[in-house]
Amino acid sequence: MKLLTTLLCMSLSVALSTNISHAAEPPNIILILIDGLGRDSVSAYGSDQATPNMDQLARDGVRYETVWSMPACNPTRVTLLTGQYPFRHGWTEHRNAAELERNGLSWEQFPTVAKRLHEGGYQTAIGGHWQVNHLGKQPDALREHGFHESCVWDPSDLKENGHNESGTPAHLLINGNREKVENGSERINTFLTDFTARNRNRPFFIYYPMLLNSAMLHRSNQRDHETPSKKTAQHATRVKHADQLVGNLISAVDRNGLREKTVILLTGKNLSAIDNRKGQARQPRHSDRISAHGVHVPLIVRAVGMSTAGRVSQDLIDVSDFYPTFVELADLELPDHAVLDGRSFVPSLRGSEDPYEKRNWIYSQLGKTRMIRDWQHVIDNHGNFHDLQKDPLQQQKVSPLDKIAPGRRQRLQMILDRFPGETGGPPPEDTSKD
Repeated sequence: MKLLTTLLCMSLSVALSTNISHAAEPPNIILILIDGLGRDSVSAYGSDQATPNMDQLARDGVRYETVWSMPACNPTRVTLLTGQYPFRHGWTEHRNAAELERNGLSWEQFPTVAKRLHEGGYQTAIGGHWQVNHLGKQPDALREHGFHESCVWDPSDLKENGHNESGTPAHLLINGNREKVENGSERINTFLTDFTARNRNRPFFIYYPMLLNSAMLHRSNQRDHETPSKKTAQHATRVKHADQLVGNLISAVDRNGLREKTVILLTGKNLSAIDNRKGQARQPRHSDRISAHGVHVPLIVRAVGMSTAGRVSQDLIDVSDFYPTFVELADLELPDHAVLDGRSFVPSLRGSEDPYEKRNWIYSQLGKTRMIRDWQHVIDNHGNFHDLQKDPLQQQKVSPLDKIAPGRRQRLQMILDRFPGETGGPPPEDTSKD
C-alpha cells in the first residue's frame, strides 16, 4: 500500500508539473500594422479587393467590427507602443523625427510594450517603419525601446535615400548595420520569417509596421495630379502586395509548427487613400474635425485554441489596448510606473460576454481635436454629437425626439471632460505633415 501511495503521489506530481509548465508557456505574439489599410480594402469586410491571406486569417480567428486608430501614422504608432493616448505622450500630429532632425520618442519617459515583453523573457523584433526616433542620431534607439533584433527602413539621411516614386533601392538598418537593397519590403519580410524559425523554441514578439515599396517617402497614390482611376489601381496593387507579405509570414509560423502557439493580429494605422465605400469621402488629415469613419480600421486576430474560428465581434477596441493585451497574453504584470489608457481585450478574444470585462467607449485624437464614442453615439470636444447607427457620415444633428440621446451625450461628455490637458511628449513646434 505504501508503494502504491508513493507511485500515485509521484504520478500526480509529474502531471501537475506538466500542466503548470504547459499553462505557463506564453504564446508568441505577432502584430502586423499596415499603413492605409482601411476596412474597405479587405474582402473579409466586404471589399471587392481580393485579400485571400487576410481573409483566411479572419476565417481562422476573430474579425472585429468597431476598432479605432488615431487619424495619423505616428500618433497611432506611439499610442500602440506606449498604451497611452496622445495627450499624454505628446504625438498629437504626425512627426517624422528624421525629417525634423529631432531625437524623437524617449525610451526613459515612455517605455514601450516591446521593452516590457523583452524584460519578461520574450525575444523581440521589429521589421518595417519606425520614424519616431532619428536613428542617425540615436543608433541604439531600437534596442533601448526593447527590440533584440531590427530590420527597418532608415530615413535619417533623406538626401542619400532619395525621393523616388518606386521607393527602391531601400536603405535599411539591419541590427545596427546599414544595407542597401533593391526590394526593401521583401528583405524585411524575409528577415521576419527567418526570425520566427530561429526563435521557434522560445516565446517571441514581432512588431511589423509593414513597409511597402511604393510608399516609402511620398505616397504617389495620394498626389493630386493623378487621376482617381490611377490612384485606385495603385492602391489595389499595394493591398495585393501587403496581402502576399502577410501570407508569407503566416506560412512561416505554420511551417515551423507554431500555429497553436502564436497569436497573430492584423490591423491598419489609418484610413486608406482610396475609400471604396460609396458615398463616404475620406476625412482629410490635419483637420479641425475628425470623423469616426476616418479612424475606423480593421482588426483580425488569430488565436488558435483561445478564440472560436470565424467569429465576428462588436466589442469596442482602440489602439491603446494593444499594450495591456500583449502583457496579459504574456502573463506579465503591468508596469507600476506608467499610466496606461488602454484595456486588455483578452477577455473578448476568449469570447467573454461579461460587459465589465470590456470597454464601453473608445477614443481618438488629432491635434487638439478629441473624439469619443460608445456603441451608438460619438461626440468631440467641439460639441459635435451624432448617432452613428442612423448617421454614419456624421452629417445630421441628433433628433430632439430621441429620448435616449441626451443621457448618452452627457455620459460621453463627462468621460471626455475627465481627460487631462496635454501632459508630455515632443515640443509643440515639432510638427510636420504626414
